[in-house]
Amino acid sequence: MNILQFEDYLKIYTASFNQVDLRTLNHYIERFMYTVPFENISVQNKETISVNIDDLFNKIVHRHRGGFCYELNTIFQYYLKEKGFNVDRVSGTIHTPDDNWSRDGSHMSTIVHLDQPYIADVGFGDLPTKAIPISEQDNIQVIHDVNGHYRAILDEDSVIHLQKQLDDQSWRTSYLTNEICRPWDFFIEHLDYNVHHPDSIFVQKLIITMAKEYGRVSMSYDHLTITSKNHKQKESFKRDQYKTILEKYFGIDETIHTLES
Repeated sequence: MNILQFEDYLKIYTASFNQVDLRTLNHYIERFMYTVPFENISVQNKETISVNIDDLFNKIVHRHRGGFCYELNTIFQYYLKEKGFNVDRVSGTIHTPDDNWSRDGSHMSTIVHLDQPYIADVGFGDLPTKAIPISEQDNIQVIHDVNGHYRAILDEDSVIHLQKQLDDQSWRTSYLTNEICRPWDFFIEHLDYNVHHPDSIFVQKLIITMAKEYGRVSMSYDHLTITSKNHKQKESFKRDQYKTILEKYFGIDETIHTLES
């Protein structure tokens, strides 16, 4: 992986952001999330998913693609380590829309250790463009972002609850994680499940989403959703329009086989 090319593609301003500190980490997260979409086109196209760093670099930088958690957090973790950060690869259990929980390892997240540990997750699809401090329950730190308010709370069992505030001001846990550093081998069966199993949401649905300075833009099989701070606009589109939308909002030039049939 060519670090300089990677930084150039992400438009990382290394002249001003070159320290192992929170300010630099937040710049890296923001530039990554504004440049690289969270997407599962490769799963939809039944392509092999590689987590080899050079393959990920080629997919993101040369093909202008994104990926899902195992891909995006893997290359981001590699980059952070190259820049001198203390990084842990951790597993997550996702709180599903039907109020159930996925199995542990269905999500890969990133923890960076600075003055305190921070969630630095660029592969979830609905997180702020900055690191989230992991807080004790008696000193909760909230991150405010154009897409909402987020926090990560460590409970008495050493479980981290990554949460987003809902419209009614209550908090919903997006996923659970912990500070146990996992080897990549831990995720192999979970990656295989998410890529191939018919019950996997990534097999069942097209998911493309990307943070924007105004909020977020997301695409499914037949809808485009544009979310800003105080407004959410959902529009349907015809299948022969999908390539135009992919290019306009996500910078992707790719055929999606499930939309061609």
